[in-house]
Amino acid sequence: MAALASLLAASALAAPPRIAPSARRLILVRHGAVDRARAVPSIKPGGFYGGNVDVPLSREGEAEALAAAESIAADHLTEVRLIWSSPMRRALFGARAVGTALAVAQSRGAEWTPPLEVATFEAFREVDRGPIGEGWTDLTKEEIEARDGPGALERFALEKVAGAFKAINGGEGFCDIRERVLKQRDAMLQEIPLGSAGVIVSHMWVTRAIVGEAIGEENPLNVEIPTASISVIDYPEGFSASAFAAGACPSPTVISVGFKPMVSKR
Repeated sequence: MAALASLLAASALAAPPRIAPSARRLILVRHGAVDRARAVPSIKPGGFYGGNVDVPLSREGEAEALAAAESIAADHLTEVRLIWSSPMRRALFGARAVGTALAVAQSRGAEWTPPLEVATFEAFREVDRGPIGEGWTDLTKEEIEARDGPGALERFALEKVAGAFKAINGGEGFCDIRERVLKQRDAMLQEIPLGSAGVIVSHMWVTRAIVGEAIGEENPLNVEIPTASISVIDYPEGFSASAFAAGACPSPTVISVGFKPMVSKR
């Protein structure tokens, strides 16, 4: 965790290094803070939600997402070629903000450049916590542990058998999220030109899956991903989850993890 903390501190102090000609950069953004009072369906205070509840951003969350977008435009203006997003509106707001911030920055003193198109993928949707009344959605931590035993949330995070957790929460274990996320991430890497970057705007558990692989952290609970934070990872040519797991390609280079830009006073 000390190495992770140093990455976060370093990212706040210096602009990221240029992308190597033989690498591809991913810029990972978690959505901003949400307003669960306006969720559809509604979620009680302290209740868990995930990829099956479309919770909107709060005003604070919108400001956070705009700050992240402006930071990306400042640090990665000439690099970004693709923007991918979860289909959930809390992520889409941030993805469209990134596209707009890049377009505005590129057009200063020149002809207007339209924003990059945002492509959405179900694989980047937040964890499925199961249906209300059967799964964990709308339950508090205390209610979950009263129903499924102490340490239920840790067992979810450390689950390694695909599909096994559906019998417990009606949804996913972390291994299920990780599999779908890394498969779609690999597809994105193939579409990014070498020496360029792509942006993924998604959720905490989606980002934990990608960052955890890169830093070698098997327990996602040890990977802190604040709202509207930015994580930057460079991948060598030929990288894929399967090749990396087999030791058949070099490791990715982690530039920063969980850097949260300061929200300006407007």
